[in-house]
Amino acid sequence: MAKLELIDRGILYINTDPAHYHVFASHSHPLQLSRYEFISTIQRGSGMYASDTNIALLRSLDGGESWTEEGFLHTREGDDRPYSYHDGFLSRMEDGSLVVLAFRADRSDPDRPMFSASGGIIENEPVLFTSQDGGMTWSEPRTVGLPEGLVATPTDPVIELENGSWLAIFDRWHGWEEEKPFKPRMLGLFSRDRGNTWGEMVIVADGEAEGKGFWHGKVIRLKDDRLFSLFWTADMTRPEEGPIDLPLHCSFVDNPGVDWPVPQTTGIPGQTHWPVELSDGTVCAVYTMRESDHPGFMCVLSHDGGRSWNIGEQVRLWDSTGWTHIGIPIPDQYPRSHDMIAFGAPTLLATMDNELYASWWCTFNSLTHVRWARLRVV
Repeated sequence: MAKLELIDRGILYINTDPAHYHVFASHSHPLQLSRYEFISTIQRGSGMYASDTNIALLRSLDGGESWTEEGFLHTREGDDRPYSYHDGFLSRMEDGSLVVLAFRADRSDPDRPMFSASGGIIENEPVLFTSQDGGMTWSEPRTVGLPEGLVATPTDPVIELENGSWLAIFDRWHGWEEEKPFKPRMLGLFSRDRGNTWGEMVIVADGEAEGKGFWHGKVIRLKDDRLFSLFWTADMTRPEEGPIDLPLHCSFVDNPGVDWPVPQTTGIPGQTHWPVELSDGTVCAVYTMRESDHPGFMCVLSHDGGRSWNIGEQVRLWDSTGWTHIGIPIPDQYPRSHDMIAFGAPTLLATMDNELYASWWCTFNSLTHVRWARLRVV
């Protein structure tokens, strides 16, 4: 049976002058434009939720071996108020245009935390950036109109469906000042006019009837045009303890325009994650493993299209032992418990050479930065 082999790894972005300024670099999203040209968005600022956080673009001309930063997608000079920009999910559409789906948070009060004690999120809105020239220049941000009263942040790159429609996937939250319990659920919005307007909404994952929560899901379009999704999953039946992690769950969708099936377990002991399909139909996933004596990032194969996973022969990409959290004691419950995490948000890309290119952010020697690894199936 085929196995994964780690063949190379390196640094995508790191602050090279920490004596003069601090950079918290995270949330990378590499994309391959040609055999040797890669681009990637990263989130960078003075902290994961800092008010100066913005989305930068990097480019590689040697197949992802070395990277050069090209600046921020948006300077914020024309914004109507202070915003921080977060998690720029990068995708390439069939006409060659590039799309970044992100969210921006109102930082009129720069000291307000991203999440309240009840798990409510700061006032924010999803935005789109587009580029028609390979990422050399970018449009001004366009807001994605959510239904009235919905509080949600994007979790995936925009997916272009077989019929040309765009699908954007979101986590549902509650407002910062609302005293509601955290009840994670995932939603999707469709655009029929390439992101200019967004219409019907679909439930992507809702486990309330089963006492489960689903969030930070990753949805990919398979070669047979079905959608495959993985979800961070938790037992939500003990609210006094908060979400209790379960293995990642998954679902398969033939018609994304109707409600999706309730996700089922995969057995993968992960949180944040990213799946990808190779040319032969093999599905691979990278994931964050936290509940372990040796936490870090793991990569695992499925030889049957995502139905079962060869966990016994998974490959470790990075060992975060000793570097799991930053600074002061950790708040008790998610999402506030992740204010102090020191690693997370892996991504995975199937390259034109049918290899795998993973990226993630982590902290080592007090520098939070972004790394990459290359793998192949042998």
